[in-house]
Amino acid sequence: MEDNKRIIKLGGICGIVGFIIFFGIVVILEQFYWQKIPVKTTQEHLIILGSSPHSQITMGGHILIGFAMILFIVAFIALIKLLESEKPKLSARIGGLLGIIACPIMVIQMLVQGTIMVRLGRMFVAATEEAQRQSIVILYRGLRNFDIGIDLAFDTFFFTAWILLGLAMLKSKCFGKIFGALGIVLFGITAVFNIWTAPNPPGFELAPIVSLWVLAVYVQMLRSAKSMQLIFF
Repeated sequence: MEDNKRIIKLGGICGIVGFIIFFGIVVILEQFYWQKIPVKTTQEHLIILGSSPHSQITMGGHILIGFAMILFIVAFIALIKLLESEKPKLSARIGGLLGIIACPIMVIQMLVQGTIMVRLGRMFVAATEEAQRQSIVILYRGLRNFDIGIDLAFDTFFFTAWILLGLAMLKSKCFGKIFGALGIVLFGITAVFNIWTAPNPPGFELAPIVSLWVLAVYVQMLRSAKSMQLIFF
């Protein structure tokens, strides 16, 4: 019982820390960093990406997001343990496994995306002829489409994972019907929007609400770890 308590507590902590890193980096880079740099064309974007310290900041941010995914893997393992604390649940096992698989997909996306952005940015800055620069611009635009495909692969595993985990939560004393149903609805609607607009991202985003629900899951894991003697027999 004590081992289970430590695993679930560790999973909750890893989930919260991973959440802070992931969304902290996204908000800092998108809202406070890139918006302060006026960029109108792909050429200007590549010049910034290929220049110091922008290239180091970009690559560093992508690596940190990849590290956050490793923390989420620990959180998924612990969540399976918590949801199966009362009795085995197939939806919890499959959902947790899909979530674990989704994490390395996002790591791949972040590292591939960051490498393409920085590498081609530096190539553009180093280019001495206009023809070379135009070729790099065309190549950059084409390679960035890989982001969309990898992101869709992540969404497929990640959304399905949380829908199944939500099903497992319905009969869990730690979460309950309202908690589980809310997760199913949120991720179900988000999945429909993503499928409907694929390969383009949806114009309407539920990400902030969905993210808060996931954070609430990790907080609940920590709370549950404190009362493990009431859960395990």
